[in-house]
Amino acid sequence: MIQRLFIVILLFMVGFAGKAQVNDVTTPLHLMQPDYPHAYGAPETKDIEQVLSRVYNYLDEVTPAQLVDKESGELISDLTKVDQNSIMKPGDFRLNSYEWGVTYAGMLLATKNTGDEKYAAYTFERLKFLSKSLDAFADFEEKNPDTKFQLYRSLHPHALDDCGAICAAMIKATKSREVENLDWIINNYIDYISNKQFRLQDETLARNRPQPNSIWLDDLFMSIPALAQMGSYSGDTKYFDDAVKQVLQFSKRMFNYEKGLFMHGWIQEMDEHPQFHWARANGWAVMTLVELLEVLPENHQGRDQVLELLQRHIRGLANYQHGTGFWHQLIDRNDTYLETSATAIYTYSIARAINRGYVDAKVYGPMVCLAWNAVASKVNDAGQVEGTCVGTGMGFDPAFYYYRPINVFAAHGYGPVVLAGAEMIELVKTHDIRINDSANMLYEENEPQSWKFDFGNEKAKEGFSQVTDRTIYAEEAGFGIIPFGEVKAFSEKGEDVASNDGLSSDAPFYFQIDVPEGRYKITLELGNTDKKSATTVKAESRRLMLENVEIKKGDVVTKSILVDVRSPQINPTESIRLKSRELPYKNWDKSLTLEFNGKNPSVRSIEIQKADDFPVIFLAGNSTVTDQENEPWASWGQMFPRFLKPEIVVANFAESGETLKAFRAENRLKKILSVMKPGDYLFLEFAHNDQKPGSSHVEPFTTYQDELRYFMNEARKKGGKPVLVTSTNRRKFDEEGKIVNTLEEYPDAMRQLAREENVPLIDLNAMSKEFYETLGVENSTKAFVHYPANSFPNQRKALADNTHFNPYGAYELAKCVVQGIMDQDMDLAAYIVDDFGSYDPSAPDAFAGFFWPDSPSLELLKPDGN
Repeated sequence: MIQRLFIVILLFMVGFAGKAQVNDVTTPLHLMQPDYPHAYGAPETKDIEQVLSRVYNYLDEVTPAQLVDKESGELISDLTKVDQNSIMKPGDFRLNSYEWGVTYAGMLLATKNTGDEKYAAYTFERLKFLSKSLDAFADFEEKNPDTKFQLYRSLHPHALDDCGAICAAMIKATKSREVENLDWIINNYIDYISNKQFRLQDETLARNRPQPNSIWLDDLFMSIPALAQMGSYSGDTKYFDDAVKQVLQFSKRMFNYEKGLFMHGWIQEMDEHPQFHWARANGWAVMTLVELLEVLPENHQGRDQVLELLQRHIRGLANYQHGTGFWHQLIDRNDTYLETSATAIYTYSIARAINRGYVDAKVYGPMVCLAWNAVASKVNDAGQVEGTCVGTGMGFDPAFYYYRPINVFAAHGYGPVVLAGAEMIELVKTHDIRINDSANMLYEENEPQSWKFDFGNEKAKEGFSQVTDRTIYAEEAGFGIIPFGEVKAFSEKGEDVASNDGLSSDAPFYFQIDVPEGRYKITLELGNTDKKSATTVKAESRRLMLENVEIKKGDVVTKSILVDVRSPQINPTESIRLKSRELPYKNWDKSLTLEFNGKNPSVRSIEIQKADDFPVIFLAGNSTVTDQENEPWASWGQMFPRFLKPEIVVANFAESGETLKAFRAENRLKKILSVMKPGDYLFLEFAHNDQKPGSSHVEPFTTYQDELRYFMNEARKKGGKPVLVTSTNRRKFDEEGKIVNTLEEYPDAMRQLAREENVPLIDLNAMSKEFYETLGVENSTKAFVHYPANSFPNQRKALADNTHFNPYGAYELAKCVVQGIMDQDMDLAAYIVDDFGSYDPSAPDAFAGFFWPDSPSLELLKPDGN
């Protein structure tokens, strides 16, 4: 017995001695797992989508879009019979509240970023219901003017809460073209905001509660997004002006620049203004700023101030985030409770600011991931949002805010959670988020972004989004077609579901998708099952990418193109100063637009992938180089991509009327340099406008060369390769049929500079002269915008422009540029398409054999620079 006990004790001691003590020598302590209260690190898209789906399932169940009789409870299916007893079927939330305006907007964004139509359908169904119901109640009221009913304040707003947020959502839904008959409601709500809501003497929106002349921070969101959306929807800049004015006047009174936070309330008659930094009101404020910037024109004089305020506010909010990821009910008072709805609003707003480039992803990305993980932890299995403060007025003592109740039926939490999740999906897809030495980090970009679209009405291949003949582009969905005639679906049996059907038309049609700035490789499957097709593909502002691709019936041809998609923004505080006429150009919107044109253009599928590593040829110049937006104008720069392999990108930053000095002053060169990589090219063609008198005038052999040298040196600093292009001649002949040099000494000055700087020179000036003279005095008009009256709709006068080219002239001059690359034996020659061969401007292509399907956009006014 004693011997057995001794053995047991010995074994115990050996086991104890064999177990190493945990210390800094035996264990890498920095790798020990922290005890986080919830998930830490990069959110997964599938996990975010699960949270959104739970919220959707709950809300779809508990917010019926029906009217019932409040006495009998019977369903009212005939809306002509509504009366004072007709009410919305009771659910957990009110469909006409400002909180639900936020929810509607969130559902639209969720569809855009997940591709799941159920979210947008939720909004469309309920807004259609509200539209029909309000229409019915308006008829009832007309017959019974003194009778009140449940939706009275939805017809006759008494406060911004009644109309602002839901108005903004209605405009977004109307833009999608899925909901009609909302304009009369939208106009009613905008009229209330603009003309009927109480304002202070300086036009600042205010209320007369709880004190006379009270400014509520909440009212920024109850008004500004609606005004901003109306500015975008109507095109009337007065709404933008009012929106910016409100933001600046609110912030002047209520923003604490030291803390980077807003106070909740401001009373005009108070000598001192107590600062209670209520979290949700600050949420409404920061969301207002990102919503305003989303549609505020780049050239609006107040944009920079709004952007700076947003950046200050986000910086301030970041300083007060709790370690769990939440923010406190009173942001700067750590003994108040952690609140969900405000945290969700901050998550959405900061993620949107990162995704739009307003703030640095590396700085704010980790904190917004932490915030989302906190928010997600508050969505229970039933899809309810926990931890949300109930509706809150304005107070001037701390207890008022400290002890506000929280409740899962507080409607304020649901829209923000959906918005936050949807925006986080974009952030996760577009950034490389990973743990580095135990800490969450954001890097510039995730795996190359890609989108896949199956065209046609048959079932789409797995992983492809479907584009049917009814998938019309809408901002809320973020992609779709824009037809200019009937678009028809065709199909055949086949193994590859993505290739066995497609869309075609007898008229041109666009495919448009919202994408971030960058370069994209686009793979197109073309061809028709029913008949032969010929497809010309143009991108953005009529850049020729593929020319008349003829395909036999039943055949499929796969083609790839590279397209530059850009924005005017250079960094969070600087942008190109666009001219007003440029604002609607496809080159400057937030979308990638592909135009399919020709004789029965037919598309089966499109795959789009971010491709920023390809070399780029940047073009800087004037109207003879730019992507002309409208027929019948064209320039060689927009024809240039057709002659290059899909291994190099053309980024045409030229613009009509530009000079070297103006190009710099408007930040166009700065924008090019901001995205230029080592090995990229910068083509420079200037002179037409530089020779003219005025502040931008330069002398050929002095200031002209100095400016060109500046451009070249700046490109070299970025590792770029400058290429000089002498300017195209104007069409002016002498009596002997020879071109008159209207460009004076500028071409010679550029030739001299090219020799001195040892840079390639493409002598387009000499080649254009040879081209025009070969055509002759009369025939050369076929290369320019020379058209008799009535050649185009509403063209009452003849067009006779001797500077600007039509598509034929632009095409031939682009060939001159390509031949110039070959003549200079540049390494760029390796990128020229195999079917180019060579080009002799003294033997141009016959005009009669040139085929150019006109784009839908037409403009009879001459571009700048004549």
